[in-house]
Amino acid sequence: MKYENMIFKKPIESKNYESDSKNVIAIIKDILQERIKDDNNKIIINTNLKYGLPLENINKIAGSIIEAWCYEVFSKIYDIKENKYQLINIEAQSRLGIADIVLQFKKPNSHITANVDVKATAEDIKSSGKSPNITPFSRIRTAYVEDPDFMFIILSIKHKVYSQKNCNTNLIDSIMEIVGYNCL
Repeated sequence: MKYENMIFKKPIESKNYESDSKNVIAIIKDILQERIKDDNNKIIINTNLKYGLPLENINKIAGSIIEAWCYEVFSKIYDIKENKYQLINIEAQSRLGIADIVLQFKKPNSHITANVDVKATAEDIKSSGKSPNITPFSRIRTAYVEDPDFMFIILSIKHKVYSQKNCNTNLIDSIMEIVGYNCL
């Protein structure tokens, strides 16, 4: 068997794939920018830990919290039946799924499905986001070979955490503030 003689499946994207992908990324960015502009970008976390959240390892905690926040952000838009983003479906995926959230947007006579992998990046930790746990390329590639219009978007959410002791409750009140994002 020679490499030259092997037959490989060659995925052929639809003619609108690139523009659809750019459009979905633009919509996601618009949604997140609107949340930041409207000051709806804070997550309140109260804990009885004496020293508050472990900031040196905050991404281990932040990842799940940021994923849940993103799901809620998109869900609130989905709940508006005729929303301006044409978001027609949202699904959270299982823990080991290829993506964290699946979004579907209405198009004339069809829809666009985007698989979104949410990543948390601490804005105030230098090494944060330098070696993220990204879904293995082989899984993404396989999905793309099976469906040439498979859309996979990595959504990196940048955040800062502020903490202070609440003298009334003796709890540590923390705020995880979403300060930026990037889509790939």
